[in-house]
Amino acid sequence: MTWTAFPATPWWFVVVLALAGAAVGEVLRRRLVTGGYRLDDETGPPPRAPIVVVPVAMALLWGLLAWRFGPLSEWALTPAYLGFAFVAVALAWVDADVHRLPRGLTRPAYPLLAGQLALASLASGDWAALRRAALAGLVLWVIYLVLAVVAALLGSGFGLGDVTLAGLVGLATGYVSLTATLVASFAAFLLAGVYGVGRIVLRRGGRKDDIAFGPWMLVGTLIALVVELAPLL
Repeated sequence: MTWTAFPATPWWFVVVLALAGAAVGEVLRRRLVTGGYRLDDETGPPPRAPIVVVPVAMALLWGLLAWRFGPLSEWALTPAYLGFAFVAVALAWVDADVHRLPRGLTRPAYPLLAGQLALASLASGDWAALRRAALAGLVLWVIYLVLAVVAALLGSGFGLGDVTLAGLVGLATGYVSLTATLVASFAAFLLAGVYGVGRIVLRRGGRKDDIAFGPWMLVGTLIALVVELAPLL
């Protein structure tokens, strides 16, 4: 399977999935706007971003991912990344709001994503990609666990939710290539750093403020999935 060349995805497929993404995003928006994911002690103000960003983001992501993966693996790969995009948008919103990545979203996403990637490998015969995804997920999970332990010793806000999410990031990107995993990881820290510096410059926060890292992990992942990359392996 050649990952560096984009598939010839029919335009109608992209349009249909973008519209479907908008519809699914609207359903998700109605669930998120209730704030039902908040715990009893999470009573702060809602995120500043308008809630309409949810269906818009879902439509854009589903369209982009449909265009990116399209007929690869006999059309079996696209559903895996559409499902991941759904979870990513929900997690990004929740983490931006309450600085928490709910296990009720991250843990079920593991068997869902792994199962869909396995179906893609079954359709294409590319079992090396599945093994690479599993390895990338495990390695990234271990790396983030070490970072979380160090952060706990230093009194930082880097938590176990980010560790759980890291495994998903490794699965999603590792299936494409190890390059994608590296790019996703680098982009997450780069974007989070730029955001943190921007808050300080605009005097909207200080150096000791905790910021939600999950959204930047997910943005970095989606960048790595969509952008054409030369695979290392």
